[in-house]
Amino acid sequence: MRTFDLIECADFLKVDRNTAMKLAGTGELPGAKIGRAWVFLEDDVVAFLRKRTQEQSLARLQGAHEPETDARVAKAIAKQFATADLRRPGRRARPLPTLSVDASAGN
Repeated sequence: MRTFDLIECADFLKVDRNTAMKLAGTGELPGAKIGRAWVFLEDDVVAFLRKRTQEQSLARLQGAHEPETDARVAKAIAKQFATADLRRPGRRARPLPTLSVDASAGN
């Protein structure tokens, strides 16, 4: 049976080390703290990931959504539209250069 330390577990889950530590500290991610180090069994990490995947997939299939995420996205979009254009007024974009057709290019 293979074991992971905190960094290996975070890499396996594709999350930041602090996220893995938070999940382990709250007990969502099964692991044991041996001395000052966290140790995770590979089977437990895979089971955690499978459970999370099934829960989120089922929620998406049932049409559930996360209202806090929706509100956060809406707020970010509104902020982008409310932000003033930082270009100086009256300034136009530079025209693109035109390429001359050279007969000696061999095309």
